[in-house]
This record gives sequence, structure tokens and C-alpha cells, in this order.
Amino acid sequence: MSYVYDKRKPYRTYLEEYAPKWDGMAHLRRDENGILEVRFHTDDGPVRFCEAIHAGYLGLLHDISHDPDNEIVILTGTGDSFVALSDPEMSVEFPTYTSSVTYDWWYLTATRVPLAWLDIPVPVICALNGPITIHPESVLLSDYIIAGDNALTVDRHIQDAGCAPVDGVNILYEKLLGVNAARALLLNSGVIDAQRGKELGIFAEVVPHGTELDRAWEFARDLIKRVPSRMVRRMTREIFTQSLREAFMKDIRSSLCHECYSSELRTDSKPEEGHKNMINKEL
Repeated sequence: MSYVYDKRKPYRTYLEEYAPKWDGMAHLRRDENGILEVRFHTDDGPVRFCEAIHAGYLGLLHDISHDPDNEIVILTGTGDSFVALSDPEMSVEFPTYTSSVTYDWWYLTATRVPLAWLDIPVPVICALNGPITIHPESVLLSDYIIAGDNALTVDRHIQDAGCAPVDGVNILYEKLLGVNAARALLLNSGVIDAQRGKELGIFAEVVPHGTELDRAWEFARDLIKRVPSRMVRRMTREIFTQSLREAFMKDIRSSLCHECYSSELRTDSKPEEGHKNMINKEL
């Protein structure tokens, strides 16, 4: 059933083909209403981050976005964290880069991933099952976040990586929190826990840990009933994401250039060493 160009059949993807492809990174299942659950994992346990996961978002999200049978997407993690642990093997092993780590891995991936999340054409619900401390935009760009009471988010580029905290989370924080609050959080590596996130309006709900996914499914099924028109749901998603899309289109490349350039100019550490230090804090 793999797509082969046919002028009478527009391009699309099929769950039965892409689910096995991404199974080592995320388990996918979809119900009869088109609600797709995406559960990220590493070896069926909590996600252990490596750069291949970050780049893998691009392919996974492309497949999800181009499958017209998906009507709502639920994101979740496995165990007690969403993405807050490091892969111990990949923390000391780096692939061979074509030119440099700052371009081949950081720039090429991080300038595209936020827009890939925003390109999902249907409502996105996140069942946040714990801390998200590595690339929190994967959660914070969702339309409706149901956080477990153990959840938290933080950016530690300055504190632990020693580099400019401008990989895109700066754009998102500014949109969600305002300019001054965003700068204060990034400069202080400020932690937003579940209750604070609810007060700030980042998290829609806070529920006991372990009940996030059930609540997300309940909310998704209710949304299908309340908004039965797929076009209304999809156009709502389009307008909800428009201002975020504009912000990232305007600033993400400049932000990443500044992070990459400043990291290349450092005299105290190689670019990858700072990020390795930040990630290794999660081992």
C-alpha cells in the first residue's frame, strides 16, 4: 500500500505502514473514531533521549500529519517521565557528522521540528506523565495539556550546557508567558511544576499521576462528540497554531544561528560537550 505517484491519487500515508517503522521510538494505536495515541518509549520504558529521537520527530510527525484517517492525536510518554532521561550509550558516543554538530544535528533538526509539531492538522492533546526537561516544545506546542501532578518543565541550556538558551524554547516561552517572564525563566533555568503550570495557563488540567492518559482519552472522545465535524476540528487547529507558526517562521533560524555560532566560538568547551553535560545530568 506504499504510495507510488499517481496523478489521480493525492499523496498520503497509512498507519499500518508507518506504525512498525517508528515502533522503536513510539507505540501507535488508533481507535474507530480516528483518535491516534502516540506513546513515546525506549525499550518499553521511559524515553532515554538521544539526537536520533529529536531528528526522528521529523519523520514520525510527517507520517502522522499526512494520514487523513487521524482525527485527534494524543501524545504521552512511558512510566514516570515524558522526556527527562538520557540514553547512557549515546551520551558518550557521537555519530560522524558531515560538517559539524552545530549544523548537521542542531540547526538542521531544531529549525524544523517545532514546525513539524505545528503541521499536525488535527487537535493535539498531551497526557504529560512526568517531567519534560529535554526539548519541552514537544509538549508545550500541544493544544490541550493534561499534566500529572509529578510533571514539570525546565530549560537548562545556560545552567548546564553553558550555551545560549535560544534553540526555540525562547520563542515558545515568550509566546506563552510574555517577554520578561520568558527571559527570567531562561536565565535562571526556572522550573515550572504542575501546579505552577496550571496557574500560568500552560497546563489545562492537573490530575493524579497515572491517570493522565485515561483523562486524555476521555477528553478526546468527548471532543469528537461535541465537535463532530472534522472540518471544524481541523480549521480550529489551524487558527490555534497560526500565531505560533508565524513566530517560529520569523525567528527560529535566527535563534538557532545564534546558539550554534556562540557555541562554535566557545574557548572553554566543544559544542557537543556542553550539551553532553546537560543531558548527562538526567542519567
